[in-house]
Amino acid sequence: MTKKPKNYYYKIITFTLLLATIPVIIVGLFSYLKSSEVIQNNVAEEKLQSIYQIQTNIEQVLKTVDHSLTYFVSTNHLNQILREPLTPYQFQLYNQAKKELSSLQTKETGVEDIILVSLQERWAINNQGLQRLTDEENTEIYHRYVEEPQGAAWVLEKNEETLFTNSRSNTCTYHLNLVKHMPFTSSNKTGMAIAKIPACSFNDIIAVQPETETTIILDDKFQVVGHSNFSQISDDFSELDYLNQLKSTEEKTGQFNVDINGTVYKITYRKSNYNNWTYVSLISVSNLNQQSSSIGWFTLIICSVFLFFSLIFSLIGSRRIYKPIHRLQEMVSKGMTSKTGSEHKSEFELIEDRIHYMLDQNVQLESKLQGQVTQLKQFFTVKLLQGKVSEHEIQSKMLSYGYNQEWKRLCVLTVQIDSLEESMFNVKEEDLLLFAINTMVEDFIPSEVRLTPIVKNHTQVTIIQSNHQTDEEYTLYLNNIAQEIQTKVKEELNLPISIGISLPYEKLINTGAAYKEGVEALKYRIKFDQESIIFFENLERGTAFHTYFPKQIENAVFDAIKVCDKEKVDEELNKLLRVILEKNLNHTQYRISIVRFLNNLLELMQTLGIDVLELEYKMSMFDQLYELKTLKEIENWFKDIIIYPLINNVEERTNSQYKNLSDKIIHIVQQEFDSDITLESIATRLHYNPNYLSSIFRKETNMSFSEYLSLYRLTTAKQWLEETDMSVREISEKLKYTNSQNFIRSFKKIEGTTPGKYRDLKRAQ
Repeated sequence: MTKKPKNYYYKIITFTLLLATIPVIIVGLFSYLKSSEVIQNNVAEEKLQSIYQIQTNIEQVLKTVDHSLTYFVSTNHLNQILREPLTPYQFQLYNQAKKELSSLQTKETGVEDIILVSLQERWAINNQGLQRLTDEENTEIYHRYVEEPQGAAWVLEKNEETLFTNSRSNTCTYHLNLVKHMPFTSSNKTGMAIAKIPACSFNDIIAVQPETETTIILDDKFQVVGHSNFSQISDDFSELDYLNQLKSTEEKTGQFNVDINGTVYKITYRKSNYNNWTYVSLISVSNLNQQSSSIGWFTLIICSVFLFFSLIFSLIGSRRIYKPIHRLQEMVSKGMTSKTGSEHKSEFELIEDRIHYMLDQNVQLESKLQGQVTQLKQFFTVKLLQGKVSEHEIQSKMLSYGYNQEWKRLCVLTVQIDSLEESMFNVKEEDLLLFAINTMVEDFIPSEVRLTPIVKNHTQVTIIQSNHQTDEEYTLYLNNIAQEIQTKVKEELNLPISIGISLPYEKLINTGAAYKEGVEALKYRIKFDQESIIFFENLERGTAFHTYFPKQIENAVFDAIKVCDKEKVDEELNKLLRVILEKNLNHTQYRISIVRFLNNLLELMQTLGIDVLELEYKMSMFDQLYELKTLKEIENWFKDIIIYPLINNVEERTNSQYKNLSDKIIHIVQQEFDSDITLESIATRLHYNPNYLSSIFRKETNMSFSEYLSLYRLTTAKQWLEETDMSVREISEKLKYTNSQNFIRSFKKIEGTTPGKYRDLKRAQ
């Protein structure tokens, strides 16, 4: 056969190189562009936040000064002072005004001086004290400040041009002065107040920006009132070209790029609603993109490394990938040469011929598998009940098996045989009967509204689909199906069956939980008896742990056993079980009460001297009791397996006139337990050696005489504690204990609690 391995080998290498290279280049380029975009957006957002922070910090100071001065000039007391000439005789008024001015000059606001001017009386008060104004000064003040149309305004003034000097005014070249006219509410201005703040006090707020960034604060006339370069304060920026966009825009905040002398800058601005100032930040775009450049180089290096390794892996991987193709070609060619004579075909032509041959074989195999579809559907249902199916597998299986995929609700029906006692079948045939019931259900319920029924763990299980709109229609539909199934099984097999119905659900993935609900519902047959239809949603499923046990009825049963009255036993046993099941509890709590009765019954057998092991069982009594399903089965089990054999044993022992010594000793103990009996006194009465009686008694009862006497007295003590009001002291005296403490210790050693607590516990139950 002619081989051309290199052609396919080169194709694989080329494909793997492209497959490795193109994604690396695309991802690298995308990563660089995306990271650059994110960084630029973050930096732009950071600049907006930064300029907003500067505006907030500066306006907080301005507003604080504004509010303080407004409050100061609005007081009646101050307006009264403005109308006074402040002669030496009015020193108290002057001193009070001076104190109020000083109180407004705080470190937080940065106010260096506050001037109070009376235009009517021609005087001024500031940190320097009181000074009289000349006509020229009064006129200058009026023209400079009072003729402004606003009642209050921020004015930038050079320190050398100020009208009022101050000892601290030389700290800064420029001052921001807040001018307030007075009276504040009148058009006839007779005075004013001026708060002076050094412009350089804002340098600390502006200077926190990076060295590459310039921050500018412009007033409403675009005069610089704040700048990263303090020397440019008071400059007029109204004619700058790159700020023209700020003048024309009505947006209060934003960003845009401008070209200044060949360098592109990003301008971030905010316009103040408080005093119409504009806060501007300038930074070159190249500085903003420094981080993006670093990321670009880093991305290039990483992509280059990946490309290098991709080349190596492509060469190695292609060789490894081609090896199986080459081996497959050789294997196929050997298998088909003798049949088709195609030894000169290419690799993939040979493989194609072989696949066609396998497909032909597969068609034959599929025809054989068609007979196994039912088993596959049953297996799918089993996996659903076990919760071992994924959502994807559910969809594919429902489609491939041709199930209906449109429903509003789902539920699980569980069917169990109640009893085989009165039927013509035995326990060994139970599985066969369940398969017969499964076939009946499969024939009765249309395939369009169900999945394939199965038998699982002694239970027939069916998943039902429903499209009913209301809860009432849905419940009636399921109840009718359950009744029809019960009727059909009764007619054809004469068997009582009960049916448990789960809560409705929507997704098949939840079938496992619904199956558990259906099985759980069937456990309540102990209360509802045979041939029940039990909806899980109607059950009492409280989690509180409490049980109910009718002790008095139990005592009546035990008394009937002791006197061998079977009719009385039947009556009281039936009454006991029905009283337990009348309470609104769950099935586990019913089981606890019934197991308690079994335990007390075994204790009675031991008290009567009848060994439990004398009765023959194939499994433990507790396991047998757990397997029982209905009240009738439980009642018959107690009578046939335990109570009737126990009565027969008691009758036989009574009729034999205590035919052995142990029975005589037990009879004496039961009759005379409240007297000072000892093994020696009994031996004297029966004319036997005490040691001989002791050995015989231990051999037949597996306990010593003293142990049996103590156990019987303890049982009697428990009965008195439950049924009488005798005190612990009285009980200990009647049972011939030397003192009550010995009785309490003996009781606690066996029962694990004191007599008093035992009585309280039983009465509480």
